Amino acid sequence: MSGISTFSQSSMDKLEGVHHLLQDLCFRILYHRDCTIVYGKRTIAEQLILFQKGLSKTMNSYHLPQEDGKAWAIDIAPYPIDWDNTKQFYWLAGMMKVLSEEHLPKEYYLRWGGNWDSDEDLDDQTFMDLVHYELRKK
Repeated sequence: MSGISTFSQSSMDKLEGVHHLLQDLCFRILYHRDCTIVYGKRTIAEQLILFQKGLSKTMNSYHLPQEDGKAWAIDIAPYPIDWDNTKQFYWLAGMMKVLSEEHLPKEYYLRWGGNWDSDEDLDDQTFMDLVHYELRKK
């Protein structure tokens, strides 16, 4: 267990403007594994660039401010990031799932970019975004 209690200043800055329930999950994961926030709240201009590069498949991203003005998505990765070691992203997804089931209010769930349809079949995805997590209402 890492037992780390806070993120780097860069990650803290990226958590600014993210829904408090997602922030809470991010801080809870630090007890188990050091992580970094890759992306939090985005502007429309930032989203457009990622969409044009094929790094996002939508302009209706939950990274954009929602009705409450907060981003309902974060991109979080185990630190240090090793993009070739996908096992660490799957481990993190399992931990995020458990923590979300334990700590999110029952009217919410966490959607992961490695299992968009939430059917537990990880081989039927057409777009893998292993760092992406969305707060969703049931």
